[in-house]
Amino acid sequence: MSPPRRRRVLVSAYACEPGAGSEGGIGWNWAREIAERHEVWLVTRENNVERVRKAARELGLERLHVEGFDLPRWARWWKRGERGAMLYFYLWQLAVGVRARALDRRHDFDVVHHVTFASSWIPSGLSFVGKPFVWGPVGRHARVPDRFIDRSNWRARAAEFAKAALKRVCELTDPMLWLTRKRADLILSIGEDFARELPRPWRKKTRAFLACGTELERLPNSRFARSPGFRVLYAGRLVDLKGVRLALEAFAHFTVRAPEATFTLIGDGPCRAALEARARELGLDDRITFAGKVPRDEVLAAMRAADVFLFPSFEGAGMVVVEAFACGAPVVCLDFGGPGEMAADGRGLKVKVARDVDTTIAGLADALLRLRSDEELRVALARRAHTWAHEHATWPAKGARIDEFYAFAERKHARGAA
Repeated sequence: MSPPRRRRVLVSAYACEPGAGSEGGIGWNWAREIAERHEVWLVTRENNVERVRKAARELGLERLHVEGFDLPRWARWWKRGERGAMLYFYLWQLAVGVRARALDRRHDFDVVHHVTFASSWIPSGLSFVGKPFVWGPVGRHARVPDRFIDRSNWRARAAEFAKAALKRVCELTDPMLWLTRKRADLILSIGEDFARELPRPWRKKTRAFLACGTELERLPNSRFARSPGFRVLYAGRLVDLKGVRLALEAFAHFTVRAPEATFTLIGDGPCRAALEARARELGLDDRITFAGKVPRDEVLAAMRAADVFLFPSFEGAGMVVVEAFACGAPVVCLDFGGPGEMAADGRGLKVKVARDVDTTIAGLADALLRLRSDEELRVALARRAHTWAHEHATWPAKGARIDEFYAFAERKHARGAA
């Protein structure tokens, strides 16, 4: 059998950071896996270039060529951290289309591939190039139900409503987004919900495929044994989208039956002060640790030590769930969005999103109690999820699908866009 053909691939990864989690880690790992197999020209933001080049040299990725690109200074003076980030990303996509066309005239790419951001409601500049085009994995978060947002925080409620409205307006009216969807020869969808909402002709060129991946974790059998206490872990931003308030309240219910349990929350965000106050109010401040933001290797170490990973998030992706699987931590999550899809088929305990908050909290607490009282079930979940992560969610396993995706896009492009 002849080896796969080496292609010339243009990769767009706005976020691309070696050693990072979330979008930055996704961008880097996709670029790395593609460069293991093909000649790659990577377009990313200027502030990522040196780190990417350094990591590429260390790994001997001689076929990874890095192109830094940003809008002119006069066009980005208003961007400060997260403020204006999505607007800047939108404008960056439009401008990068011009750069991509110039690069294509120079290198004559076989395939172009948009990797990050994984936002399905913002267009990709690579749609301008006119070559076989892979878009994604992309997706979006569903709107957090109002009942799960702090009613006293009107800013958070207004922001959630505004974000949901903006995404919907973009999906229905943005001509650049419709052009991106039309010209994509293959759409990789983070979750099944987004794929189902696409117009029927475009579903034929859509494949469900997780954006996130994990490194190979070799775990000793002793990892799956329970700790002397019962360690519950949460890792993620402290925001309502991640369901962190539900996690805290569920742990409080759980401790009535599990006085030995402890809860560590890794991450930071606007909900932190309210969560710390609530922990004191519940008399649990000696059982709950707010660790704040910590280095990625410390997050993974905490996952390897946890008895349960509690993550009742409403997000469309839930990338951290795959890392918990790989680290041998059984997962309790909502039957909702990305985490619910990943925890299917007995890989985690999924709790239905009830019509009222208290019932949902009680369901999460009951799931924790099940895993505390049934060690056989807890270990079985952890082992099943760990095996699945190794077979389907490591970066090399994802990289093995790249040639399949590119061949599909090339065939589709040759037949003409839908």
